[in-house]
Amino acid sequence: METAVFTSHSIFYKVVRYDIPVFQRPYIWTQEHQWEPLWEDVAELAETIMETGTAPSHFMGAIVLQQVSNPMAGIETRVIVDGQQRLTTVQLLIDAVQEFCTHGGYEESAERLLPLVQNPKAYLSGNPSLAFKIWPTEFDQEAFRHAMQNDLDTEGYQNNRIVMAHNYFKERVGQWLDQSPQKEQREKAVLALEKAICHCLEFVVINLNTSDNPHIIFETLNARGTPLLPSDQVKNHILYQANVGVGYEDEESSAEVSNLWGFSTSWWREDVGRGHQRRPRIDVFLNNWLTLRHGDEVKANNEFSSFEGYLKKLGTTQSIWEVAEDLAGLGRIYQRIDECDYPGIERFLQRRRVMNAGAVMPTLLWLLSSDLPANELRKAITALDSYLVRRMACGFSARSYAQSFIELAAELSKSGPESAGETVVQFLSGYAGIANKWPDDRELLDAFLSSPMYQWLTVGRLQLILQGIEGALRTPFAETQALPGGLQIEHIMPQSWQQHWDRPADMDEEEAIALRNRSLHTIGNLTLVTGRLNPKLSNAGWEVKRAALAEHSVLYLNKDVVNSDSQTWSEATISDRARKLFEAAIRVWPYADAIT
Repeated sequence: METAVFTSHSIFYKVVRYDIPVFQRPYIWTQEHQWEPLWEDVAELAETIMETGTAPSHFMGAIVLQQVSNPMAGIETRVIVDGQQRLTTVQLLIDAVQEFCTHGGYEESAERLLPLVQNPKAYLSGNPSLAFKIWPTEFDQEAFRHAMQNDLDTEGYQNNRIVMAHNYFKERVGQWLDQSPQKEQREKAVLALEKAICHCLEFVVINLNTSDNPHIIFETLNARGTPLLPSDQVKNHILYQANVGVGYEDEESSAEVSNLWGFSTSWWREDVGRGHQRRPRIDVFLNNWLTLRHGDEVKANNEFSSFEGYLKKLGTTQSIWEVAEDLAGLGRIYQRIDECDYPGIERFLQRRRVMNAGAVMPTLLWLLSSDLPANELRKAITALDSYLVRRMACGFSARSYAQSFIELAAELSKSGPESAGETVVQFLSGYAGIANKWPDDRELLDAFLSSPMYQWLTVGRLQLILQGIEGALRTPFAETQALPGGLQIEHIMPQSWQQHWDRPADMDEEEAIALRNRSLHTIGNLTLVTGRLNPKLSNAGWEVKRAALAEHSVLYLNKDVVNSDSQTWSEATISDRARKLFEAAIRVWPYADAIT
């Protein structure tokens, strides 16, 4: 057995075949938990490369490979014993960038990336599947083939997660590069992205010999231990500094320990976060508390040394008891934020959780621990809500949020509670660049009219927008302001529209189909229905859908659809509805100049 660290380039550049054995699971990773965090990390690495010329390595985890004694057709062959999900995902990401470069005219990058996703023809011996660096289980093989070959479409495989991941990465690559419209800057961005995915993503690779038992290795790697958390180290340090005696049997029942450390319930040790970022909740909170108190970002798993530095900075200005009290007080606020238990701002807290906007936590901790006047808190929360949702709807990246909200918390500390709302509005509206800017009404309208939100956003995030609009559409005279549970997203014009929905007759066929497919996933063509009604609507024609919505739906979102004068549902009606939804959206999420 040999262990070494390899970049994705080193793993995939050679002529090699990584086989996923039949006993492994199909590909199961998802956008919310794995693809999106990976893309955000890659985009941040590429931006760092553009700014500085280099970037730190990004650890992708461990993979275990076992060599096959008789390689096929001269191709080195290894079985993936462990780590097939992450290795497959990175291969899909690299291929998505390669395909984008091929179609976008970036020939040199495309040529450099091609050997990372395709073995040379000379090694195939008449077996086309040997062209692929990774070969999944039978369940995913055809979907993988269609995703990875530029000349094959993915029709019929749209719901396979391999195809969904590949499409997701292609969309995000295009969107990220669109932030660099100038030719020279865009070429620089392509090179930075290539470098990020090839040379910054690192794996610990454990290579087994043919004589090694892969099952024993697998069990060892996945053995469940109980590591000492950074929060455990902080706890022990506080108890030691406070000179509190700790026994072995009754530590948690000690009154002194309980007074100093109020984080002993199982809730605090639950893992939260996504993908490789999953950590116990207590460590996530500790990181946010230290970030707020330090006024600077604290790297994950570096909390204990940061805590020691914080105590050193305090000197004798605070006792360890006062530090522990501060930690416990903000811990109670953190728990209420996490559980959306603040009357008046519950909807924002729920939306923050759906958006996974953990970076805003230091600012929230400051706002909710500073005894703000009610109007200032309302104003601050409205601004934060609008800023986050508008950027999400416009497809802007969240990678710069950590530093932005750290700086905002510091600005709030300077200005004080009495003007906190205005401070938040002015700070967030002061950004000009796309990395941090607060999208204005024009930019939001453009997104509503043309952005494929159904493809860009997770289901939860898209529901968040539609539910917020539904709330804005309801008048004070409505029987209830509460939304039904279990609502699902429905395309008014279905994704499979060809059978019942005529394409525009006054346009070239190819152009008409392209326009229609772009319109399908914009917000003007999306609505909410119950889970029972969704299958009933399915791919039905316009009149059938309108009749079903009229009979069964009580949502204001569907009133304009039902009452439409149009005899057809077309690109024009989709655009008109998008404008109406936009007018409702800006009442929920007003721009800075409309927040009073």
